[in-house]
Amino acid sequence: MHWRAMAALWLLCAAVVSAHAEDARAEGLHHIFWEVKGSHNTLYLLGSVHMLKAADSALPPEALRAYAASKLLVMELDLNGAGAGAESLIDSDAELTTLPQGQTLAAAVGPQLYAQLLARARTLGLEPEILEHFQPWFAALMVQQMELAKSGFDAAAGVDEQFALMAQGDHKPIIGLETVQEQLGLFAHLSPEQQRQFLRSTLQESDSAERETDAVVRAWQRGDTLKLEQLLREGTQDSPELYRLLTTERNRRWLPKITALLNGDDNCLVIVGALHLIGHDGVIDLLQRQGYSPQQH
Repeated sequence: MHWRAMAALWLLCAAVVSAHAEDARAEGLHHIFWEVKGSHNTLYLLGSVHMLKAADSALPPEALRAYAASKLLVMELDLNGAGAGAESLIDSDAELTTLPQGQTLAAAVGPQLYAQLLARARTLGLEPEILEHFQPWFAALMVQQMELAKSGFDAAAGVDEQFALMAQGDHKPIIGLETVQEQLGLFAHLSPEQQRQFLRSTLQESDSAERETDAVVRAWQRGDTLKLEQLLREGTQDSPELYRLLTTERNRRWLPKITALLNGDDNCLVIVGALHLIGHDGVIDLLQRQGYSPQQH
């Protein structure tokens, strides 16, 4: 797994536990969940899987208790807010997902790669006209999401949407760490060659999509830190720039917002994906460097 794995893990955001929890993890004593004490409150950190199969969608009981004890929810996006829906990915943010006027996807990626894309798209029920004016990165993500949906993965069963729905019913406010435009911009600002390579890798590894994503979810369910770190390493060794854009830079941008919450009075549940919790420069690591002591449960 390389470019494809990075984006698939970005979509799934399988949750992980810290590197200090290997023994406890092996004994099945920990969940994908941390508690951090602030000056006058408690901050809970939950690793998220954005898309899950219905059979795998049970939420950790620790996270449900933390939700009940928290006055607000903090997520990568405010899924209940304006502009966070799927429609905005194509409509209001068209400049980030579509090619400049007069350009076509076929010309952007070349005849051979475009033919491969069309062949794969047809197996997924995607008509060529739908893809023709999208940027290569967005066409690749569309294929990936269609593959995941075909395998039974559903955003509605994912951790984020389940909690967002609960917050909507409970009138509990959600704070977004970033906007839809900021997330889309991560990919839209890749160079043309990087976008072509991303699409090429996506198509080359389509046959292994379900196996790879199932492996991520199984490791997440077991709290298997070593396996998840292995999958992440395989996906990042040949794409350090994408890893930096998707994880490291975002973690650092989020940190002031997270530490500000730790200086408040209200308990908060923060839900982000695994790429932001694991290893050097992950959120847990950054908090530890600032003197906090996240405790895994």
